[in-house]
Amino acid sequence: MEMERCLYIMERNTEEIVGYQLGLVAHLLQNKHNRSLAAHGLTRAQVKVLSLLQRYGTQSQSELQKRLYIQPSTMNGIVESLTKNELVEKQESGKDRRQKMIALTDKGGNLEETLWQEALTADEELTACLSEKDREMLLEILKGMKERLQEDLEE
Repeated sequence: MEMERCLYIMERNTEEIVGYQLGLVAHLLQNKHNRSLAAHGLTRAQVKVLSLLQRYGTQSQSELQKRLYIQPSTMNGIVESLTKNELVEKQESGKDRRQKMIALTDKGGNLEETLWQEALTADEELTACLSEKDREMLLEILKGMKERLQEDLEE
């Protein structure tokens, strides 16, 4: 019985399973990214807010919350932390006094740009072992996998 178990385990080589490898690479990348963000005193959620504000401009707190799929209390904590660090500022809404608009400060915009450059550098390091053609092919394959998974979730 023990011999059968050993043979079964030997046949189950997870190293040859694409999903396993993708998951492992994603996990390692996330750990590396989290360390980089921690050096700036930020969390992933805080960086997402900075990125959304950089991309779309000033937004209401509720708009940001919806884009991030998070609870209002979680959004409050993120905004308070970013405000305390002078990366964003709260503004009054001209339409609704109860609604707070969140704007990126110059400091927040500069930091977001620095983080973007760091992300590009990390991507270059990750794919340095690939030719440009292989990198493009890998990107297309990953996009195709992502689309198929999204379609599966929508069904």
